[in-house]
Amino acid sequence: MRKTCPVTRVVMKGTASRSHRWSATGQFLHWSCAALILFMLGLGLAMVEWVEDQGQRFDLYQLHKSLGALVFLLMALRAAWRLLARAPVLPESMPRHERVLSKTVHVALYGLIFAMLVTGYVMISASPLPLPIQLPGGGHVPNLVAPDFELSERMKALHHRIAFVLIGLVLLHVAAAFKHWLWDRDGVLQSMLPGRG
Repeated sequence: MRKTCPVTRVVMKGTASRSHRWSATGQFLHWSCAALILFMLGLGLAMVEWVEDQGQRFDLYQLHKSLGALVFLLMALRAAWRLLARAPVLPESMPRHERVLSKTVHVALYGLIFAMLVTGYVMISASPLPLPIQLPGGGHVPNLVAPDFELSERMKALHHRIAFVLIGLVLLHVAAAFKHWLWDRDGVLQSMLPGRG
């Protein structure tokens, strides 16, 4: 009998026994990432558009950068877990074009989130200001590139543009979830919610 590694056995056990639902691990990673990303998007808009006090804005920028490091860690874990885990079985009533659109949106969400993280990291690294990403405990993330004002400004502009595209895609994703819940009633949303079934 072929042996499997412990991580693979846990993932297979969690997905095989509940083929119509995401496992508890999948649900935790999804909702923790979703909550942090929504908070980060709101925080980004607040510190750029609404907060005028320079001291408060500085504090929000530092928080935004530190949370970005946490989002990167969670997204990396989620991407690695997703490579091993099997997605729940989609309802047979779900049309093929919706299946294709769903997969496309999910891939785009992953791509945009990582693009946001990378552009933010490069923007901070290339900034002439010596303000690296702070970590809990007093450490910091090392800079990726040497200071370069023009590169930092390009990454800043790209970071902002990606943010608005990501917001639009998140709204589409949420709208689709409500469609499955209220209109189709096919259990797609429930597959990502805690509970039995």
